[in-house]
Amino acid sequence: MTLLVIFTFVVRNLRWLARVPGAPQLFDAALLLSTALLHRGRLRAISSIEKVAQRLPGVTLGIHRFGGIGFFLGGKELSHIHGNGLLDCFVGRANRDRLVRLGCATVHHVFPRSGWISFFVEETGDVEHALELIQIACAYREHAE
Repeated sequence: MTLLVIFTFVVRNLRWLARVPGAPQLFDAALLLSTALLHRGRLRAISSIEKVAQRLPGVTLGIHRFGGIGFFLGGKELSHIHGNGLLDCFVGRANRDRLVRLGCATVHHVFPRSGWISFFVEETGDVEHALELIQIACAYREHAE
């Protein structure tokens, strides 16, 4: 959980770093390296999520602007996963409220009143649930179009 504490501290207290070109990607690379060294099961889970998500119809992978891997549908971001295993998905406010109420996710770690949710992937047992959240984001994006 130390990586999540560090991540949260940086995101909440050092936001200005996001405006420094390359800093978010460098920070996320450090998170990913820490995950690779200290939490190999989490790294396998992140890799599995990336592999399966890119096989979803119309989903492509790319670099997330604040570090991590972004999942895109029709050129629009629907989810992203950071190097520490934090998955963020855009599901709309109604879905966000329902998923948070059911304990399936938390409000977004930076924008709690938005339509984004967060879910912390800790091990390979979390892959299926993470993919379900990504599919909810896909369905929301498809419906919103």
